[in-house]
This record gives sequence, C-alpha cells and structure tokens, in this order.
Amino acid sequence: MSNLRIDPGSFSGFAPSRETRTVRGVARRTDKGTLLLRRWAGCWIDFIALFLIVMAFGGLAQLHEWFVLVGFIPLLGYFPVCEWLWGKTLGKLVTGLVVVNDKGRPPGIGQAIVRTLFRLIEVNPFFFGGIPAGIMVAVTEHRQRLGDLVSGTYVILAEDVKYLSPDTTIAEVFD
Repeated sequence: MSNLRIDPGSFSGFAPSRETRTVRGVARRTDKGTLLLRRWAGCWIDFIALFLIVMAFGGLAQLHEWFVLVGFIPLLGYFPVCEWLWGKTLGKLVTGLVVVNDKGRPPGIGQAIVRTLFRLIEVNPFFFGGIPAGIMVAVTEHRQRLGDLVSGTYVILAEDVKYLSPDTTIAEVFD
C-alpha cells in the first residue's frame, strides 16, 4: 500500500494514488460538506456581483436607453465567458474553486454554456433556491450538479489542481 505514505502537503494527509491524480479521483475525494458550502457561497458572491452590474447599468439606463442593452451582455456572458477563459468566476475565485473538464483544463465554451443553461434552473435563487443543485452535488459520486454531468465538467478545490497528474492538466492555467 505505497499510496498511503504520509504527505503533509497533500489534500487528505496521504499522497495521492494513481486514481486520485485524475479529475474524477480528485472530485470523488473532495469532502461533500466543504464543496457544498464553497459552491453555495461562491454562487451568492456571483449573484451579488451580477446584481451590482445590473444596478449600475440600470442607473445608467436613465441617461440613455442603450445602457439597458449593454447591461445584458455581462449578465448573459458572465458565467460562460469566465468559466471558459479561467475556469472560475469571481465567486469561485473567492471560495477557492475551479471548474475543469475531464482533462483538468478550463471547460470549452460549449461546456460553459451548457453549465449556464442548466444553472438557470438548478441554481436560480427564485426557483427552488439552488436546492436541486445542492442535492445533486451531495448524491453524485463526483460531486456534480446536473449541469456538470451533462457538460462533462467538475468543480474541484483550486488547491487540488496541483495533485492532478501532469498528463491530465496544465496546472499553471490556474495559478
């Protein structure tokens, strides 16, 4: 059992095994409570950021009506663009989370759009308040909500990206 060597720098107190060096392995070993709490907090940080963006453009709309149209661009593109480019939104950055594909890289734009479309139902604060997403994360093996399952993405702790094998990821993307 060589994979049970004590390694104080690893995420569980043990050196990662070959299986935990994959995205699925890291996701499976992530504590559900920690992940749920961080995802929930990150979600609300993102909602507050989006609210402030909408309010800023809403105030500007009194000056000129085209500000209303311009205000929808960041609202519609916030999640897919941030997750596609960096693997994280402001909320994920603050809570230490990152969205990755099965290779450990930021999701493609298509994957990010699918995640966002499912987010409209699963994580909508006015429609079940994110309970469907929380239930899915709690009961799925790799801690995924429905949008993650359909898009082939995973949300993991950013600090755990370094444990992925080099052929799985380019960890410097997240540094």
